[in-house]
Parts: sequence; structure tokens; C-alpha cells
Amino acid sequence: MAEIKKGDKITLKKLPKQDYYEETIDDIIDVLKGKHSDSMKLQWCSNTMQVLDAWFQEDELSATRYAKTKLIPVFEQLIDKSEVEYMSDFFDFYKRLYAFCGNRDLECFIDYMEFEKSNRVLSKRRDVLLPFIDALNRLDTDPKLKYVIASFFPSAGKSFSANYYTAWTYGRDINNSNLRLSYNEELVLGFSRSIKDLISSPNFSDVFKHYKIYKGKPFEKEKESDWKIKNANVLTSHISRTRDGGTTGVRANKTIIFDDMTKGAEEASNSAIHQAYYNKWKTEWFNRKDGNNTKYVFLGTMWSPEDILNRVREDREKISPLVPSKKFKYTWESEDGSTIVIRVPLLDENDESTCPDAYTTEEAREIRDTTDPYLFQCVYQQDPIAPSGLEFADELLQHYDKLPLNEDGTPAYPDYCFASLDTPRRGGDNASMPIFVPANDGKFYFVDCLFKRKPMTSLYDEIVNKIIDYNVTDFVIENNTDTSLKTVLEERLEAKGYLHCVIREKYNTKNKELRIGDTRDVVKRMILFKNKSDYNPNTEYGRFMKDFTTYSFDFKNKHDDANDSVALFASETIIQKGRMSKPIPIDRREYGI
Repeated sequence: MAEIKKGDKITLKKLPKQDYYEETIDDIIDVLKGKHSDSMKLQWCSNTMQVLDAWFQEDELSATRYAKTKLIPVFEQLIDKSEVEYMSDFFDFYKRLYAFCGNRDLECFIDYMEFEKSNRVLSKRRDVLLPFIDALNRLDTDPKLKYVIASFFPSAGKSFSANYYTAWTYGRDINNSNLRLSYNEELVLGFSRSIKDLISSPNFSDVFKHYKIYKGKPFEKEKESDWKIKNANVLTSHISRTRDGGTTGVRANKTIIFDDMTKGAEEASNSAIHQAYYNKWKTEWFNRKDGNNTKYVFLGTMWSPEDILNRVREDREKISPLVPSKKFKYTWESEDGSTIVIRVPLLDENDESTCPDAYTTEEAREIRDTTDPYLFQCVYQQDPIAPSGLEFADELLQHYDKLPLNEDGTPAYPDYCFASLDTPRRGGDNASMPIFVPANDGKFYFVDCLFKRKPMTSLYDEIVNKIIDYNVTDFVIENNTDTSLKTVLEERLEAKGYLHCVIREKYNTKNKELRIGDTRDVVKRMILFKNKSDYNPNTEYGRFMKDFTTYSFDFKNKHDDANDSVALFASETIIQKGRMSKPIPIDRREYGI
């Protein structure tokens, strides 16, 4: 690059093609990072904005993306390293850069709108809210994306994000129209007022300069429930309705947002209410779209597996499978690109709060320990379980503190174990292998397990190691598909010199729900489980117990591997043990076998 002198300016006449915008800004970044005076760097900051404005006219997305990822970090450094007299000048350019990016980028728009606030929501909750904000941004840019389904624990900032998104859409296109629905009139009208305040603010006009002509008064009609932006080519810009309000005749061409459609705990287990509003979605609300470009956002706190958030997710998943996002945690995208599902729990897999600004880890754990397990899983973890039929709920099981010892400190239980194995049938299933220590009173201690979502071929060695480590002498496996499994395990055990395990195959013809139901009383009467406080939720034992204790006999279950493997053990070992000899460890070599 040629030597930079004070007073030099970048002119786009020397740039024959658009690719040179990026090259030009890279050159400017070199100057801004170099050892030049602050006064010279300020001149180049001005040149930067000129280049970006020209680039934006040709390619909005590329210019915005480059400014956000490359320039904003550089401008932050300029503020930190500048002399005091120039600091405010660099900060002004920094804000201008956010305003520039906010025109096309929802995250930057929110950051700019919150610049002057002392309590900035996004800056404190970015990790939790960013997947949702990114999904809303994509609604504006991705024609394939039609549905965003996002559930958060209370006070996470979900409605805050939706309000900013809605205001942003009117900056993007004055002719956009949106419909917002919620269970409560005061709530939905409050959303409407917040959106109007955002659009009327001077910061909004900084981002969307065509609003300056309104001088803070951009509305033609200003009813709280229905209002219109001046000069907009729509009947109504924003429509607010409760779930019981009339929507006949109203339409939205941009987004229909369903925000907190369930009233709360009082409606959590009311199947009739959930069904009524789901039916209304299918017959009335869906048709409030104005053309084929309208998008749908389902937003709220999960109160039940039957509520509209979960029902719509299930419907979308039937159309196209959901796969984990490569970009965000707690986020899934449909294979056809039409749907994004976001479910952010309060406590993560390490039992830590995902949003300390709203709930500290200590507060979150206290909520968990003092809240009904059904409500906690739905409301705070966004992982709905059935409200009834939970016959394996943790409080209904028998527990043990430690394995019993004799007075002299020796184990008061045998030195061998029993185990069972339920093999995965689908990609989302777990290989489930609970391990049990027999007690002297005829009961069984559930001491450990293998519980992994992997194909069986990759688990052979782990299964063999568990058998050896726990001295498993009787091992029953359900094997309706792979007839070689028993042989493979026996050969690997023999190769390691372990000849004490009898492997029994069970070719099950009974429906698994029937088997789980038939053995439920035996399981609760004869098996003892670890106390909740004695295992980490993120361990295999913890994940096993989560699935096991949330199994419902009244509702469809997403996973039944844990329950099926325990039922297999109960039916083939506990119930059958009166008709089978007690396994005794032997060395087959002594008998020439």
C-alpha cells in the first residue's frame, strides 16, 4: 500500500468493481491500527463511513456483515487507546457504525437503541437471546424460513426481543404490517406501546434516516390496539389482539407473533384450553396472513407438552426433521430450512444458570428444588413432560444412600452384578444398559449404567468394560434386529479372559408400553435408586434418571429407552429369578469349554 499522508482521501473512482470495497476498507483498517496520530485516524474514520455508504448501496448484507465483524472491533480499540481529547470523537464514529449496521442487522439495531440506557438488556443477556435475535433477523433475509418457535424461562427477555424486531421491520420497510397476539389485553397493548416508543425515538431515525421527516411523530392513527405509520401503503401497520379477541378482517404481510398464549400455571394441565387455541391457530390465525411471504413467530414459556408452542413444533418436525444448529446451542433447524426451534433452559447440563442476570445459579437451583417437577421441566427447562401418568416420578421411587456394609465394614452384598440392555432402534434412541447389585433382602440397587446415543457398533468395548468392571454374571439383552450382538460380546469378553457372564437374548414380541406397564409395580417395589443429590444431571446416570422419571402412561413419550431397559431387567431377571438358578461365577476352562 502507498504511504499514507495527512489529508489523503479514498475515492471510489479508482475502484473498478465491487470487490474493491473490501480491499479499500482493509487498507483503512491497517491505517487505523498503525502508529498514526489520533487526528489523522479520525479523518480516516470519516473516509470509512463514506466507503461503507457506497458499498451499502450495492450490497447491503455484505457491507453490514463486514462492518459488524471487522470494523466494530477496530473502533472499540480506537476508543480504548485514544488520547482523552479524542475519545468522544472516536465514540461518535463507533455509534455511527452501530447505526449503520443496525439498518440491516437486528442485533446491532438493539445495541444502538440501548446505547444511552443504564440497564441494557441485550448486553447482559446476549448469550441467551442471540439465537432468537439471529433467527428473527433471518426472517427478513431468508425466503425459505417461515417459522420461528422460541421458548424461554420467565423474564429471559423474549418479549423485549420481539418488540425490537417488530419496530425494526417498520424501519426496513414502511409498508410492513404485523399482528401480535397474547393471552392478556394489558400485556399485548403494552407491547404495542413499547414498539411505538421505539419508532418515535431519535435513535430510530439515526438508523432509518427516512423517518427524520416525521420529527418523532410517525403515526397517522394512534389507537393502542391498531395503528398506522404515515404514508404506509397498508390499512393498518400494527394490530394487537388477545387470543379471545376478533381477528376477522385483519391481516399481516410481515409477521404474525404469538407471544405467551398460555395464561400460566392455572392452565398448564387444562387439555381443553390447549386444544381450543391450537384449533384456533389451524382454522383462524393461520389465515390472517396477507400473501405467501408472511412469517410466523411462536414465542413464550413452555407450560405443557400440549400447549401451542409444542404442538406447532411437532407439526413442523413432521414436515421436515429438526437437526441441531451448527451455530447456536439450544437451537434446531429443519432440514428444509423452513423452521427454527429454540429452547433455552434455566439450568444447563452442568446445573449452572444460563442467565445469571435474571437468575443466579443458586436462585435457579432453589426454584428447581421447591417447584413441582412437572412445572419446572416445562416452565423453566423448556423440556415439557406429561402432567399426569408419571408413575416413576422420583418421589415415588425407593432410594438408597450407600450400599450396605456389615459391622466389620465389609460389603453386605454379593460381589457380582446383573445388567440388561435395550438397543437403539432409531437414530435418536439411547443404548441403555442399567447395572444392578443384588441385595440380601431380594431387592436390587441401581448403581450405574451405560446410556449413550451412539450406534451399537461403537459401543461394544464400553459394554464389555462395564461387564468386567462390575463383575456382571447375568446379562439380558433385547435383540430383535442384530442377531450377532450376543456372539460379538461373548467373543470380546473371552478375548479379555472374562468367562463369568451368561448373556441371554430376549426376542420381545410384547409391545414395550405394555411391558413397562406390566412391570411398574415390581420396579417400584424391588429396585432402589440413588438419591437425586448423589449424581450429576449431566452424567449418564443423571440423563438416564431424567428420562426414566418423566415417562408418562398418559401421554406420548419422546424417549422410553431407560424405562424399557429397566422393564426388561424386571421381567427377565427379577420376575423370572424364581424359575432360574442363581448365577454363580465359574471358569469355563476348568470344564474344558
